[in-house]
Order: sequence, then C-alpha cells, then structure tokens
Amino acid sequence: MRFNVSRSASSILYNAILYFHCIVFALGMAESTFLGYELMEVISPTVAVNSLIIAAVLSITKKIDLSTKKFCAAIASASALCLLFVQFSFLFHMQINYDLWGIDDSPFTLSLSAIFTFTILSAFTIKAFHGNVKAIKNNNLNLIILIIVLTGSVVWHQVSLKLVKSQDASAREKVHLVGSMLNNSLLAQKKALARLKNRVEKVNFEDFRRLIRIDAMNYKADYDVIKGVLVLDDELQHIATDSFSTNFFTEGMINKPTISSWIKGDSEEVRFAANSLSLDSDTPILMFLARVTLADQNRYYVLNLLDMNLLIEKNYLKYLGQFDAFLELTPGTYFSVDYKNKTRVELSELTSRYINFIMEKINVMDLVEHKVYNFLSDYKAIHVSTIIDQSILWLTFLFVFIFTLVADSSRILEFNANHDELTGFLKLKSLKDKFSEYCSIKKCNNFAVVIIKIDFFDEIQNSLGYEISDQITKQTAEKIKANSGNHVLISKGFNNSFVLYYINTSEVFLTHKVEAILLELSKFYCIDKFELNLTSSAGVVYYDSPKSFNFKLNLQQANIALERSMELGGNQIQIYKQSMDDKFNEKTTIRNKLDSALKNNELQVFYQPIHNLSGNQVVAVEALVRWPHQDGWISPAKFIPIAETTGQIVQVGKYVLNQVIRDIGHYPELQKISVAVNFSTKQLIKENFAIDLQYQLTQNNIDYRKFTIEVTESAFQEKTTIEKTLTQLIASGLNVAIDDFGTGFSSLSYLANQPANIIKIDREFTLGADKNTKEQKLLDTIITICYDLGKNVVVEGVEDEKLINHLSRYKDIRIQGYFFSKPLPVDQVAEYIRATISK
Repeated sequence: MRFNVSRSASSILYNAILYFHCIVFALGMAESTFLGYELMEVISPTVAVNSLIIAAVLSITKKIDLSTKKFCAAIASASALCLLFVQFSFLFHMQINYDLWGIDDSPFTLSLSAIFTFTILSAFTIKAFHGNVKAIKNNNLNLIILIIVLTGSVVWHQVSLKLVKSQDASAREKVHLVGSMLNNSLLAQKKALARLKNRVEKVNFEDFRRLIRIDAMNYKADYDVIKGVLVLDDELQHIATDSFSTNFFTEGMINKPTISSWIKGDSEEVRFAANSLSLDSDTPILMFLARVTLADQNRYYVLNLLDMNLLIEKNYLKYLGQFDAFLELTPGTYFSVDYKNKTRVELSELTSRYINFIMEKINVMDLVEHKVYNFLSDYKAIHVSTIIDQSILWLTFLFVFIFTLVADSSRILEFNANHDELTGFLKLKSLKDKFSEYCSIKKCNNFAVVIIKIDFFDEIQNSLGYEISDQITKQTAEKIKANSGNHVLISKGFNNSFVLYYINTSEVFLTHKVEAILLELSKFYCIDKFELNLTSSAGVVYYDSPKSFNFKLNLQQANIALERSMELGGNQIQIYKQSMDDKFNEKTTIRNKLDSALKNNELQVFYQPIHNLSGNQVVAVEALVRWPHQDGWISPAKFIPIAETTGQIVQVGKYVLNQVIRDIGHYPELQKISVAVNFSTKQLIKENFAIDLQYQLTQNNIDYRKFTIEVTESAFQEKTTIEKTLTQLIASGLNVAIDDFGTGFSSLSYLANQPANIIKIDREFTLGADKNTKEQKLLDTIITICYDLGKNVVVEGVEDEKLINHLSRYKDIRIQGYFFSKPLPVDQVAEYIRATISK
C-alpha cells in the first residue's frame, strides 16, 4: 500500500501543519497582548505554548529520517483514536464542566484539542509513508499554502473572537441594565420618601401618625417593592404602622450598632442602605431613611423597608439568562440579581463555581460604586457556535490538501509563476519573454502596445471594496480577451491596468479594435446586487519595426498616452506622440517640486472675500491655495489637477486646512465670519474624515457654524460614500457648499437631494447675465430654485456693476468676484474685513 501523494506534496502538507501551529501560537500571544476579552479567551496562553511545543516537536521529527514505518503508524493510529474521542466529546459536550483530562477549560480549547490531535495524526501519517519530508524548494506554493492556512486560522480566530466579543458585550449589557434599573428604582423610592417627609414635617404628633399610616398603606399598595414602613422615635423605639415593620423591629434588625448609628446620623437628606442582618434571609431589606421634625420639635425616623429582590425588574433580564450576576454589597456579601441564585458571602465560592466572568463597577446614585460580577453559566449557545466555527479549520485543511494535490505538477506551478492569479493573463515579467519568443518563431514586421485601464477604478475600489473590485477586474479581463482578436499578447499590468502587445497590425486596424474593446467595456457590469456602468481609457503606441522593442520604453510611452487620455476625461483612446513627452516631463517636474514645496512650507493660502449684498458686508471668505515659485506663481489650474492624479491632493488639502486653522486662531477677523475650505474627493472618501475634521475644529475652538466644506459637483460620482459623509457633517452643524455648480453632471432636480446648504453658482452663468438675456433668465431660475429649496446662494466670478444691481433684488444674495476683491493674503484680507465692518 502506498500513500498516493508525492514527496513534494507531502513536504508542503507537512509545512502547512507547522505553519498552523506557529500561527496559532502567534494568534494566542497577540490575543493575550492586544485582543483578549475579560470574559474568556479563544486561544489561552497555555494552548498557545502547547501549539508551539507541537510545532517544535514536529519540526525536529521532520528532519529525522525514521528507519521504520511501524513507529509512525503506531503513533498515527493512537492519534486517530484520540481524534475520534476528542472530536465526538466536543460535538456532544454541551456542558463546560464535563471533565476531559483537564483540557476543556473552554469550548475553544476543546475545539483546538481536536484539531491538534488531527495535525499530529496527519504529520505522523505523512512520515509513515514518506520518511523523508525535508524542505523541498517550491517557494511559490509554500507561500500560497502559508497564506491559506493563515487566512483560515485568522478567519476562525476572528469569528471566534467576534463570538466572545458578543458574549462579553452581552455580559456588560446586563451589568449596565442592572445599574440603570437599580438607579431608576432607587431614585423613585427616594423621591417617594422625600414627598412623605415634606408632608409630615412640622405637623403635630397625631397628624404625623395618621399620615404615616395612610402613606404606609398606600405605598405598600402602589409599590410591590415596599414591604413595610418602620417609624422610630428619637430613642429608636418602634411606633407601629404595619405588621412587617413590627416583625422587622422585634427581630432585632436594627439592633446592630452600625445600623443604629446610621439611623441617628446628622444628615437631613433621604438616605438608603442595605440591612446587613437581613441579607441571608429570603427577603433582604434595603432601608430608605428620612428624618422628620414635628411641630413640638421632637424627632422621628421613617424607614421604608424595600425588598431588594424586587428592586430590579428581573423579567427584563431573561434574554440575558445565560449570565448570573452578583452585586458586591460588601467585600463579604454578594447579592444575586437573578431569582435562581442566592446571596453569597465568599467570592471564592463564586469563582470556584463559575469559570468565565467579567467584573464591572456601577455607580449607584452618584454616591458609591459597587462591583458587579457577571458569570457565564449557560454555554449552550457558545458551544453550538464553536462547532460551526471549527468547520472553518476543517475546511482550511481540506482546502490545503486539495489545493496541494491540484497544484502538484510542474505545468500548474509554471503557469502560476507566469500568470496573474485573478485574470489568468500573463504577468508583465513574463510578457517580455513571451513577446521575444513569439517574434523569434513568427515573422514580425511591426507591433503596437496598448494599455487599458478602467476610469476611476481607485474610487470604485474605495467605495465598493476589494471583493467587488476583483470581480470587476475579472469581468474586464474576460471582455478584453473576448474582443482583442488574434495576434495579441495580453498581460495584467500594474494598478489594475491591462497591457496588450499587438503584432503585425496597422494603426487604423488597431484603432478600430481598441475602440471596440472600450465600447464593450462600457456596457453594464452585473456583480451581486450592483449594476455598474463603467468607462475605460486607453493609451496606444505604434511601432513600424520590431527593432523598436524596448520593454521599459514601450510601456512608458503607452502609459504617457494613457495618462493623457485620462486627463481629457477618460473613455477615449490617445495615441502616443512625441509632444506628450514634454507634458509628461512637465507633470513629473511639477509633481516632484510639489513634494518639495509641501515639505518646505512653500504653499500659501489666500482668501477671497464673499459679500452679502443686503448688508454690503463680508460674510465669508474662501481659502485658495497659491504656489509662489521663483519670480512668479504656478497656477492652481496647472498643479491641482496633477495633484489630483498623483494623490498629492490629500497632502495639499491637509496643508491648507492646517494653515486655515492657524489663521483663524491668529486673526479675530476670520473668527467673525465663515471660512470655506475646498476638499477633494480623495479626502472625503477617507475613513473617519468627518470625525477627524470635527476633532481638529473642536481642538482649535472653531465654531462649526462658521466653517464651510466646499466640494465640486464631480465629487458626487462617489455618491454613497460622499453623501453619507456630507450628511454627517451638516448634521453636526457645519456648512457644506457645492462649488462651481452647473459645470458638473448634476441637473437642477438633483439639488433637492444634495447634502449641501450652500450653492455656489459658477461664473459661466454670469457671463452675459448683466442684461435681459436668456443667460440672465437662466441665472434667475437657478437662484429661485435654490431659494425655494432653502439653500444659501453664492454667485461666483462677478465683475460687472450692472450684474451687481440685478442681483441686489435677491435678499441675502452672496457675491464672490473681482468686483469686490481678488484673493488676498491673510493679513490683507483681515484688513479688508476690518475696513468693511468700519463702514
């Protein structure tokens, strides 16, 4: 009999077992250090160390060439029996206190014990049939197996941690509910006794007795929790009110010196305390005390006697019945919050009975903190979940085994080494060799290089996630393959691009072919519940001679053409021209200089005033970035688009925001008006953008109502992410303005749903609007619609007095343009604001 797995595959499988035990050790240490929850551990330090010991033993065993298979077979057989016993014990083990050699401190430990037994069984089975399983060089496959085992182990660990986290949160929820219900109940009783105190204060003794008896009867009827009302004179002698209080007194429940001292304390406030003599009884009593002075100046003490069992509506806690909660009244008294348990006097008694618990403190009436111990008593839900979660590890090992067998051939290994895993296309490093090989076999007169990339793919990835993005990439690859034709080599390029090498083609044919591919790529992508309509861009470079083959240069020139295509809006083809090199070099130069400018704080922030025509005052300013360079300025129209494509816009935006915050803090004039700052899409889609911005503003004492976030219409292409962020910002009190309205893709009807309270109308709508023309009517229509929707309006680029006179008919219309002022440095804009206010 021969184990039908090659020695190479056996070595890889053996490595997978070693990887698993090392990963479990690492996860256990990480959990203990960073991720653990108080309630219980998924991988305890003991289990983690045991896993490391197993890994060490198996690692040593791997290097030993055992002379006989019988030894390995015997260990494998023993391991198989242990595996069956441990696994079946785990599957049918519904109570955690079942003793299984001390390894089942938690269901997770028992779950891993079965897996550990399986790995030992597998390792010695491999050694039994392949004595020599020393390391075999197959780095790619070993890496893949490591990733698979790591992924499966981490997923199992994270799912298990999520389960523990859920139970931990439930345990804490019960504590918080207990605290809330206890405080509400105590507050109600305190108010009730305070009302009684106010009624009987300064009355004569007969009225006092009459009112007390009436209240005692009413309170017992109204509040189940009140068992009786005990009245004591100044000598702590009982004045009868009801049978319960009489029995309470006669049984000596207030004879303890500490209780007597507490009753006769000096405080006039209504107070409460647990009666320590009654805690072991079926009716533990909480005493609420009010001191009353009658008209004759005699002093009496009224104690409402509350059944502590009824202070909390325990029926509301039934859905958390897997936990037993105990309130520590004193270090030696632990009051049970649940009906099913009794008060305990020793913490050790509780911890010996329960294994997993949390301890949290609750604040009682802002007077004292009490510890609450919440013990996990019912493991049924956890155990069922651990059985399901364990299947992740079984499936991981099954997948490792199947994958290793499938990949255990030189053909598949070679394919994986030279092809992209996601698309199946050649990798770039293999494309070069494949093209040279193709030209050496067949006659090659000319060739062309095409790079295709989906427009805004990074934004799509950030918005929808990597899983959807991968599916888009796969569908794109399928469409390219189906429509690229013959005599072409296709490779998966960098940054989700595709590189196509066409051989023996003409420029006209190539253009038609690439246009057909882009047309096909623009059709709907149906992925899960999403229907996506995407566009793509292409850069093409054509060579008349195969002697022009220079892999690095070919890709660079095609990529320059691609970038030009994307700069022009995408969804088109650009064929490389020599002149593009100059623009590319200029772009590279600006990108490099911008990095230096950011590091050396060379950028400046100017502010352009925004006037309110109704009061002819400056009500806001817009922060605009300026870049002085040598003897002049580099136009924002030149470096901002480059920063957008290179990602530097995030650094520029951060730089501007920090400078604006400093300027607001330094210039009181800016604190009196609203300051608007532009934010790019790449900033807005970042996780926690809104939280980080609010934190910065709050830390610098900037009024939210005087800060405006400006976004362009194009930002709303990331509708889900951007709108959610902007809605959150508006809800917090910040202003949101749509900049350059009318130049983007939005229609007027879209205004109603945009999360913005300010609309900035682009200067294109002001051209020709100073006269009674269609342009003026269109401008008036937009302003009227904005006003009807309750939005503030800023008209940009106003330079003509006639237009000012026309716009002055609108109340609170705001104007931004050179008619009033160009963008100014911060000191000049502060002076400008002061001058405007003084007028």
